[in-house]
Amino acid sequence: MGLSMTNSKPGIFLLLNTLLLLLSLHAPQSVAREEPASNEEKILTIQADSKKLTTAGALYFIEDPLIQWSLPYLLNNNIPFQLYPKAVFNEGFTASGFWLKFTVQSQPGYGHEWLMEIDYPLLDVIDIFVLDEHQNLIHHEKMGDTLPFNSRRILHRNFILPLYFQTHHKQTVYLQVHSSSSLQVPVRLWEVNHFTSERSNEQYGLGLYYGMMLVMFLYNLFLWTSIRDADYLHYIAYIAAFSWIQLATSGLGYQFLWPGSSWFQQISIPFTIGLVGVFGSTFTRRFLQTKLHHKYADMALKLCVTLSLAICVTSFIFDIPTVMSVGKFVGVIFLSSVFYASFAMLLKGHRQARYFLAAWVALIIGGMITIGMMLGLLPNNIWTVHASKIGSALEITLLSFALADRIKMLQKEKIQAETRMKKELEARAERLAESNRLKNDFLATISHEFRTPLNGIIGSLELATEEKGRNLMNNLQDARDSARDMLDLVDNVLTYTELQAGNRILSPETVDCRTLLLTATDHTHQYCARNRISFELQLADDIPDYVRADIKCLRHALKALLDNAEKFTAEGSVTVKAGMGQIHDKTCLSIEIIDSGIGMTESELARIQQYFGQADSSMERQYQGLGIGLSLVRAVCYAMQGDVTIESEKYKGTRVCLSIPVQPVQQSTSGKVTAIAAHSLTPIEYIQARALIVEDNNVNQRVLRAMLRRLNIECDVADNGEKALALLNGERSYHYDLIFMDCQMPVMNGFEATAIIRTSAVAESKVPIIAVTANALSGDEKRCHQAGMNDYLSKPVSIEALRTVLARWLPQKDGDTLTAEAPTAASDQPPE
Repeated sequence: MGLSMTNSKPGIFLLLNTLLLLLSLHAPQSVAREEPASNEEKILTIQADSKKLTTAGALYFIEDPLIQWSLPYLLNNNIPFQLYPKAVFNEGFTASGFWLKFTVQSQPGYGHEWLMEIDYPLLDVIDIFVLDEHQNLIHHEKMGDTLPFNSRRILHRNFILPLYFQTHHKQTVYLQVHSSSSLQVPVRLWEVNHFTSERSNEQYGLGLYYGMMLVMFLYNLFLWTSIRDADYLHYIAYIAAFSWIQLATSGLGYQFLWPGSSWFQQISIPFTIGLVGVFGSTFTRRFLQTKLHHKYADMALKLCVTLSLAICVTSFIFDIPTVMSVGKFVGVIFLSSVFYASFAMLLKGHRQARYFLAAWVALIIGGMITIGMMLGLLPNNIWTVHASKIGSALEITLLSFALADRIKMLQKEKIQAETRMKKELEARAERLAESNRLKNDFLATISHEFRTPLNGIIGSLELATEEKGRNLMNNLQDARDSARDMLDLVDNVLTYTELQAGNRILSPETVDCRTLLLTATDHTHQYCARNRISFELQLADDIPDYVRADIKCLRHALKALLDNAEKFTAEGSVTVKAGMGQIHDKTCLSIEIIDSGIGMTESELARIQQYFGQADSSMERQYQGLGIGLSLVRAVCYAMQGDVTIESEKYKGTRVCLSIPVQPVQQSTSGKVTAIAAHSLTPIEYIQARALIVEDNNVNQRVLRAMLRRLNIECDVADNGEKALALLNGERSYHYDLIFMDCQMPVMNGFEATAIIRTSAVAESKVPIIAVTANALSGDEKRCHQAGMNDYLSKPVSIEALRTVLARWLPQKDGDTLTAEAPTAASDQPPE
């Protein structure tokens, strides 16, 4: 924008200064009152070869400021006239009246009948007196556009008066003129036949001009009805307004369209000046899209619209001279703003501004030529008289070219956009096809991986039914291990899905950092020991005792990376280094896992960066797993604003660096610390409690009841929420210390039942309610707490998890009964 503003200023200032100069020349001015060098009056002489005469050098004038002098007063008082120094009488906009006179002499035998023409149709009053050489009145005629057009002796757009020289060979013509428009009196004398010939040619030219304007109007109107582009609507409105002002100023409108309304002729010019400004500015704004590309040009054009509308309205309210004196300055502002906007947009590289700028330059130049001719600065001929019309014709033509070029450009952009969109759709289709392929591969992998532990579960349980003693325990242990493997697979899939969807709710917990790292790497340590692989865990001295972070996400990421190290390292070593670092100006736990396994090539490393997959995705792949480990790690890093980097070399090993933001905390301010080590399976001592199990599945009822009984907890069972409410409201001799509530049940679910319990008058309205549900997403835990539940267990439930919950919510002393305030709906955080 800076370029366009800077470079366009000289052109704008030059245009503005030129127009203001012409306006100043066109404004009222004091004409030099110079006495002629000789007292002899200059006379126009009609000779044998004369065809046309002008009053240049033979026109005399006197100013009548109050428009009160009469011809007898001038003659009786012998008030002197002065020679007008210019070729054409032009006093601009003035409230004064003027008396003009010139003397015509015809040689005997020549010029029996001539025509006097005043070639300016906008004069309000012209009072014409023709006197002979003895100052006797020969003829008196009153003309002007304030009189009905049909009152004219000769029906012509200009003011025409016949002069006869058969009897009086010398005649003096006096003209009293005043007007609300610019006061111009270009007087010509014509030989009758020559006038008819010249003006006929001019009429043909005018017919051609207005015919062209009509054709352009209808053509663009047809285009607008076809394509419904609002730019064309503003353009045809501009053509109509400009044609109207040309008809009004040329006198043709008064001659052919509204000859019976002098009032309409008077207001047509200021009103159409306003219309041209309004539609010209709005068309420029829309065509050049200045609202989007140039705010200063847009502001200038908006100002033009406002000022032009004011001219339209005031033309019906105030007197015409006042409106016209303001309207000429509005016209200068309008042309300057359009020129500035066009030039600035051209400098900004907008192709459509080329024709647009050329069109307005053509109009401005044509108008300048016509004004220069009327001021006597240029010769009066057919080209200078009609230069404004020629300029407007070029303007309308070039603007049509500009619109056509714009349509062509829009069509080209449309084709390019369609081509680009087609390519994008093809690329998207390819991505969708690839996604479907990956999804199918992933589902096939899930089926395979789930069937592997499921086979171990079913096979071990079948063997257990036929075995006794030690073999029985081994088979049950195998079944439990296989079930836990399957649970890990399900948990990984759910966590990855939740992280990918952005629905994971982070739940920071305070944890013993060193214990967390020791327990997380314990499985890898044992694996390496069994397979004679060297394992080393290096904990830096700067690791704090306690940190606060989302432990579940951190465990998932660590387990995925350590599983890969185990899986792809058949011999050699696995080293885990942990320390503190910085990432994004945050303190982070930096864990580096280095193995001497098979490593990866660059292409294989790029392949595993996909949503899920292994470096070897063939049916004969050597390694088990879903292939979502690294994707899961990346998802965890994204959710926790961490980072993971991988370096690998084929057959030399892999180095993975995981950085997760954590908040170090002091032991004294850590509050509750999440336990890492498993609880003992021994019964909880000194606890006598009773629990209500609300569960619709019979197997789950039996399993949960057996686990609780093993922990010395007596239980009752309800199949759904409605039966649980009936049991709580019934008569009984005991009190429930805990309620284990399933969430999804028939008749009444756990959320509804919990809400009713919390608002009821039963004795257990404030006892702890523990959610036991297969809904394992992070949002499910939040929903449980919002419903009024105190804690959350996801299925399958282990005895360790049950013991932790009982230790949290039951008293340790005999005879105590625990009551817990239900969490409010606004509570988002589970108990720590």
